[in-house]
Order: sequence, then structure tokens, then C-alpha cells
Amino acid sequence: MRRFLLTCSVFGIFSALLFLRLNFAYATEISEVKVSDLTDKSASVAWKTDLNADGMINYGLDSNFGIVRDPTFTTKDHLLKIENLDPATTYHFRVISTDESGNKSATAGFVFTTKAANKDNASENILKQLKKIIDPKELKKVQEQVKDVANDIVKPPTILGATKVVADIDRADISWTTDRESGSTVYLSPENEYQANAKDPYSITQGDPKELVTKHAITVIGLIPGTSYHFKVVSEDDFGLAAETADDTFKTKSLLPNISGVAITRIQEKAATVNWETKGVLAKGVVEYTNLRNNKKKSVGDPVYAAKHAIRLADLEFGTKYSATIISTNESGDTAVSKPFTFVTVRDVVPPVISKVKNESTLFPSEDTKIQTIVTWQTDEPANCQVFYTQGLIHGESNKGESLPIEQNPLADHTQVIVGFAPATVYKFWIECADESKNSATSEDFVLITPIKEKNIIDVILENFQGTFGWVKNIGK
Repeated sequence: MRRFLLTCSVFGIFSALLFLRLNFAYATEISEVKVSDLTDKSASVAWKTDLNADGMINYGLDSNFGIVRDPTFTTKDHLLKIENLDPATTYHFRVISTDESGNKSATAGFVFTTKAANKDNASENILKQLKKIIDPKELKKVQEQVKDVANDIVKPPTILGATKVVADIDRADISWTTDRESGSTVYLSPENEYQANAKDPYSITQGDPKELVTKHAITVIGLIPGTSYHFKVVSEDDFGLAAETADDTFKTKSLLPNISGVAITRIQEKAATVNWETKGVLAKGVVEYTNLRNNKKKSVGDPVYAAKHAIRLADLEFGTKYSATIISTNESGDTAVSKPFTFVTVRDVVPPVISKVKNESTLFPSEDTKIQTIVTWQTDEPANCQVFYTQGLIHGESNKGESLPIEQNPLADHTQVIVGFAPATVYKFWIECADESKNSATSEDFVLITPIKEKNIIDVILENFQGTFGWVKNIGK
């Protein structure tokens, strides 16, 4: 009896499972949902089911779907058209199919966006309707309405946001955006040519006013490096209406220093002079150098902006190899770095070079007329120098003539003052120098003529009388 009851129970459960399978397991499956034939007012949706089933679409502007349905159960390929939609609008939808047994399947949500209305068709339709108006009063209403609409539509373009400028050495990329299509023109002028109160303050015009776009990009070329420019941008549409920005400024980049002609012109036991050029670009320079024996790094610089550079490294070790680089910075702060170069300090056997010798004499009139002569010169390394001079152009081998005291400190720029020269007299002078390694050099001979003593009025009168009356010369004897 117990076995019979158990058998009945198992049979009952099996029957229930079979019933559920027959009613639910064979619900149709939906696949390949596609949207096609999109217009501004309609869309078609297609999908497939694995069983013959009806078709239904829920759709709407949000998840609260509307309904379009095909009630027949005769196909596995479904296509329904949704009509009376709004242009340029996003719609949500899902598809639902139910087979003949009442088994229903539904997809997750999809979206599509209808196309924008065709403006050309709208204008054509309006023109067609205008031709049908025969009542002057109705035409007047249309005219007033068109005027109101035109006042809203036909306005100057609007420049959206700020104008973007990316300046380089000799050009600048200028870009901006307008709310509707219009031309692209840039007006600009260098700072020194800009006239704020002039009718046309800009001297340069570049761009394309005829290409109508909303995204504008003009590359202004032929600019001067390191120069400030005033500029404005203008966008003019087909109606001749223009939008323009207020005056603004940008600055082009300066030319980068181009380090060239790097040379060590003088290497000594404890010093070396580094020379280079920056090819016409004014820049200041720094030399960074490393003692390769102990890896100690140092630097020395010159803050003067120049195109030719010479920096002396004065704290080196004898017989040591050094690595160095040059850093040049232009007036805009742009920097260039040379390739590393090396040198070795050696014993100095080269005498100093004496150059740029100049002299200038001044007469100080008084009862005891005085002549002051200033002599200047340069040496290519610090040296102690002494000035020698003689009256006339010839001096003996054994007699070096007069001399000034020798300089006490080694210098590269030298100045000496000589007093006691006679007026209207020819003198010869030369310079002897010795560097810190006792290498000596003597300059060539130079000639100077001191100024002529000015005569007072009494001297002039007496000389005139002497020329006329010989007896005047005996006056006072």
C-alpha cells in the first residue's frame, strides 16, 4: 500500500512538470531586432521569432511605451512601421511576440532617433501655399509674420567662447567658433604699428572671408619673432552681417639661440676660456663644467645678452680633464644647450695677446699747461702690463725711455693715465705684458701727437704785429 501511494506521488509530480514544460518551455524566442527606413516622421522595426507568432511594439519618448501591433500568428519574420513621430526625436521601444499557445516573449529596451525635418521641403511647401493666397489681407498677415520670423533668424553670427591663439616663432594658429556658418578673417598689427584710435588700426589682414564655416582656423604667417601683436577676428555671413571680437594681443616666440663655433681659445694650468656664438640671437650664457677626476661640478655665467660669447673658467686643476656644456638663454627665456665637450688643462706657454689699443689726450690750459693722455687696451687673459714711451719716433736699443709703474694685479681690461707730456709734441709708446705663467708679450709701437696749446688774445695780437712790424719782437728787451 505504501509503495502504491509513493508511486502515485511520483506520477503526480511528473505530470505537473510535464504540464509546465508544455505551457512555458516552448515560448517563442525573439532575435535580430533591427530599425530601418528612418525618416523625420516614421521608423520601421523588424525582428524574428523561432515560432509563428504575432508582433507588437511598445514605443514612446520614455519607458512608458505606446503600442503598435500585428495581431496575426502567421510569420516568423516581423516588420511594423511606427508613424506620426516627431522629427529629430529619440524614442524608446521594445518588441513583443506571442505564439498561438499564448506564450509571450519581450525584448529589453531599444532606442532610435528620427531624422530632422527637411528644411528645403518646408520652404518649398510654404512657397506653394503662398501662390494659393488671393486675399490681400491674408497676404499682409503672412508678410508681417515673415518679417517677425526674419528678425529672429537674420542676425549677425555670434562668436562662441574665447578665441584660441597658439603662437610660434614666425606664425600663429588662431581658431574660434560661431553659432552659424560665416567667413574667417584675422586683422592684426605689430605693437609698434598699432594705432588704437585710428579708423583702421590693423596693418595686416589674413584669412578666407568667403568660406562659410562654424569652426574657424587661420594660420597667420610672416610674423616677426619675439614680437607682440594686436589682433581681432571677424566672421561675416551671406547677408553681410558680421561678428567680431574686441582687440586682444599675443606674442610670437623668440628665435632659439643656436650655439655654434664652440672653441677653447686658451687652455692654461688653472684656467681656460670658452668661446661660442649664437648666430645673431642675443642671449646670455652659462658654462657648466665637471672635473672628471673627482666629478665635482661648477658653473660660471655672463648675464649680458650678446651674440658672441667668451667665458673664462678660472678655478681649474692642472693636468685634469674636464667635461663642459654651454647653456644659452634668449631674452624671452627660451633655452638651448650645447653638446658636451671636453678639454684638459696644460702648462701655459702662450703669451698674452695685446689688442684694441687706444689713446686720447686732453689739454688743460693754465699758466703751466698740462696734457693728460689716457691709454686703454685689452689682453686675452689676465696679465700685468706696463706702458713705455719716448718723445719722438726713435729710441736707442739700450734706452727704453720713460715708463709707467707696472700693474699690480693681473687684468684683461687695462687703463693707464700719462701726465706731463708737452703740447704739440710727437710721442711713441708701446706696451709690455706678462701673464700669470710669466709668458711675456710686447705690442707694436704706437704714435700719438699731443694737442696744440691754445694762444691767448695778447699772444695773437703780438704775432700779428710781428708779421707787419719787425720791431715788435724787440719789445721788452
